[in-house]
Amino acid sequence: MELLRSLPIEEDEETASQIVGAIISVGREYKLTSYDAAYLELAMRQGLPLATRDKSLIAACKKCGVSIFR
Repeated sequence: MELLRSLPIEEDEETASQIVGAIISVGREYKLTSYDAAYLELAMRQGLPLATRDKSLIAACKKCGVSIFR
């Protein structure tokens, strides 16, 4: 727990407001679970790469232009 507390983790204040619109749309468009759609939507909105090994999420990232962090 001490190690986790020392990490520079930031909470995204906008994600909750995106659930009804953007996250559901992303999930439907790319056939993702709401959990994966939330991560993809955040990466799209922030312009950041996404770290994943999930094949469906990798395919969705490629389709929408989100880089994969390896």
